[in-house]
Amino acid sequence: MIKKIVFATDLGVLGPYVLCHALELSKQFDAKVDIVHVIEPMGVFAESILDIFLPQKDLEHLRKEGVYDVMTTIKERITDTMSAEFSGEDDESFLGEISVVRGQAAEAILEYVDTHNIDLVVMGTHGEHGEVQGGLGSVASRVLQRSSVPVLMVPLARVNSQLGIASQDSLRRML
Repeated sequence: MIKKIVFATDLGVLGPYVLCHALELSKQFDAKVDIVHVIEPMGVFAESILDIFLPQKDLEHLRKEGVYDVMTTIKERITDTMSAEFSGEDDESFLGEISVVRGQAAEAILEYVDTHNIDLVVMGTHGEHGEVQGGLGSVASRVLQRSSVPVLMVPLARVNSQLGIASQDSLRRML
């Protein structure tokens, strides 16, 4: 029985399209939909640039509080977007937790599934970073291969082409 669904989002422009699939399933199964976004660690290059150009005090502040502030802001924006989108006559009872977590994307999603008793993962796949394995992006592929629960993959390649979104365009925009 499906009672808890997680919508794993990269906050790309096609996120609402994937969310619609999660919402339809939530209506059919009378399930809650959690939303999770993962903030991945900075790469070595970004870390070295910060080390070179930021004073040590600012760097320590950024590492301790800056990421937390970013995570809080992202969560607030997702919450505000959901409230605005489903205000009025729409039923918002489907909405579960909204979480912004740190880590490697696939591993963080799988950990969320295990720690929050998730019954189904819904996510899009577009292979944005060029790591496409059988039509799946690297994160989608890892989640699909290692998930302990069913995973619904919403293919985004066709939607990208229909909307005229080029692969080099940034898909990292708010819902």
